[in-house]
Amino acid sequence: MKRSAVLPLILLAAGCAQSTDKYPSLALRPIESRSEAETVAPVPEATPDAALDAQLATMRSKLAQIDADFVATAAKADAAAKARGAQATGSDQWLAAQSLLAELEGLRGDTLGMVTDFEKLITDRGEANQPPYPALDELRAKAQAQVDGEIEKIAAIKAQLGEK
Repeated sequence: MKRSAVLPLILLAAGCAQSTDKYPSLALRPIESRSEAETVAPVPEATPDAALDAQLATMRSKLAQIDADFVATAAKADAAAKARGAQATGSDQWLAAQSLLAELEGLRGDTLGMVTDFEKLITDRGEANQPPYPALDELRAKAQAQVDGEIEKIAAIKAQLGEK
């Protein structure tokens, strides 16, 4: 009986001792050990550009002038909208407020035109494979913030007049 019990154990052990060549290895393959993280290309630094800096200085002063004109006109429009009778459509006070609102809309359009000019410069630099220019990006963001503020101010004055 002992022989018959030992024989199956020997056969089982022989089965485990077979060559492992016919089965795939469970070790990591080269493709499984590579990184899946995206490679980030370094952003090249922009070199100073005197011509662009001069152009930006001119545009910055124009943007500041538009802002000063808008603030002055907005103060007048705000006063006109608060004037007695300005909420009555067609009254002289209402017409004065509407005229000043039209001026504000024109100034807002000028500022929006400046944003478009900055975006064109940014696009042109990108098409020429030039790196982003921080001063240009900063000025574009400033102009956009100015437009947003102008839109809010115009809406507030219109609300005083009972408009949407």
